[in-house]
Amino acid sequence: MFARLSQSPPAQGADVIARTMGALALAALAVIHVVDLPATLGPDRLVGIGYLGIIVAAVLVGGVMVAWSHWLEWAAAGAVAVSAMSGYLLTRALPGGFLGDHADVGNWRCPLGIAALSVETLIILLVVLAAWLGRGSPAASAAAGPRAAARRAAEYSQADGHALAGSPGSGQVRR
Repeated sequence: MFARLSQSPPAQGADVIARTMGALALAALAVIHVVDLPATLGPDRLVGIGYLGIIVAAVLVGGVMVAWSHWLEWAAAGAVAVSAMSGYLLTRALPGGFLGDHADVGNWRCPLGIAALSVETLIILLVVLAAWLGRGSPAASAAAGPRAAARRAAEYSQADGHALAGSPGSGQVRR
């Protein structure tokens, strides 16, 4: 019942800082792609459409990240970063190009590309940090499975003085 209140203030502060950094990193990712967008809207528009998708997704996920904390927003932020990073790698690594982009094959020293890779790496590291911070949250413990639920039920029933059979303190041995 009081599980939500038991989260310590430093953990809540770390969550706010991580979400703020995530939203700023997503905004930076959107800005980098906006700056490079005119060069991608040439005859092969597929890369430009991908850029627009990254921009829209980064802005939307960043806005949600500012509003509240949930694991889905971190999953979405990671998906945006991984998809943008994959697009960069595929357009440069595939010999025939990717999505009709033949001009960037082998162009690994593009300053905006390196900046985008840096921001995407930061976002992925923040996703890992958020997962690490959330591992002890009530939502994570509820998703831990039936054994954790049985332990919690036993603890709650003991608090009421009604121990479950086979639970610690009930006097019955579980086999």
